[in-house]
Amino acid sequence: MLKKPFHKRCRLRFLNPDGTTAFSVDNNEKNRLSSAFISDGTLTVNLQNGARRTVNGITFDGNFEQFQYNVNNLWFGTEIALDEGLVLSDGSDYYIQQGVFLVETPTEVIAPDSRLIQYDLIDKWAYLDGTLGGNLECTHEVPVGTNIFQPISALLVEDRGNGLPIDRVTPVYTEYYNGMTQVLPDGSTAYLTDTPYTLRVDGDSGTIGAVIDGLAAMLNAWYGYDPTGALRFDPSQDDILDSTKPILYDFSMDDVTLLGLTYTSNPAEVYNDYIVVGEQLDNYAQPKGRAQNFAPESPTNINLIGRKTVRETKSGYGTDTMCQDYAVWMLKRSAVLQQSITISCSQMFHLVENALIKCATSIINLEFRV
Repeated sequence: MLKKPFHKRCRLRFLNPDGTTAFSVDNNEKNRLSSAFISDGTLTVNLQNGARRTVNGITFDGNFEQFQYNVNNLWFGTEIALDEGLVLSDGSDYYIQQGVFLVETPTEVIAPDSRLIQYDLIDKWAYLDGTLGGNLECTHEVPVGTNIFQPISALLVEDRGNGLPIDRVTPVYTEYYNGMTQVLPDGSTAYLTDTPYTLRVDGDSGTIGAVIDGLAAMLNAWYGYDPTGALRFDPSQDDILDSTKPILYDFSMDDVTLLGLTYTSNPAEVYNDYIVVGEQLDNYAQPKGRAQNFAPESPTNINLIGRKTVRETKSGYGTDTMCQDYAVWMLKRSAVLQQSITISCSQMFHLVENALIKCATSIINLEFRV
């Protein structure tokens, strides 16, 4: 359907506390509430740890009571799911979920002849990082030797104080680290999935997000909410090679979806030598790791352009394994910055972050990470 002109569909589903849909609004003129949909806003997705998805500029007709921001309608903690899609050739609507969000900054504009309500939304990480959920009640401690994922699950099912859990959706944990081990500073061996040291997060300014960040850093794991609203943890160590990733779309110059390409080279952002130094230990030793690019197929390898080094000190990194994994991962992230591309195209609702697309022109054929 993307290869020919199509009619876009956009739908917002306002969820009950159990995740079911209380009511929805879309741009299908056949539906009762469609006339309340003034503007469908902008969805932005960034590949980063923490908050990844935001929606700005959704505007409703404020004369529809359902969309008024007050305690009887939409209020603190109301979850809103965004679905985008198109009309299929048989006339049916086809949607792909784009995220589950919370209201961040509602704005109401009242004029003599109109009443508009505008919502800016942010994904559910806002309830964990203190933006909408506040801070910890007290200092939170995770003892050494604790399974890293257990305290995360325990925090997410805690009662908010109103009988509802902080997050009703079960997190998705990678199994990549299961059975893997590392050497601790005292020379003993421990599973990667067990905390190598005691994590403490101060209650004065600490948040659930800070606890998750500290635990995920012990694994060098990617984390953030996915399009279905589940908190997902993926291994950075498994993100080095792109050869196993599927290509989600193949752009070509005769494709009606493609409006234009802009290539940008980024020599200032490329490093081929990463040194990572951990936190100084009680015996004054300091964990470290180093990754260097000598790959002959890489146009930024050290033998070709010389050494370009960056050194980073990571608080809380207490083993050589942690430092080395982070160095290798950062080297890969730097390598993909040697060239970037901005694609102007019609909307594609199946694209997700950290996947691949292919761009074929008469000059060059390249694959890029979304």
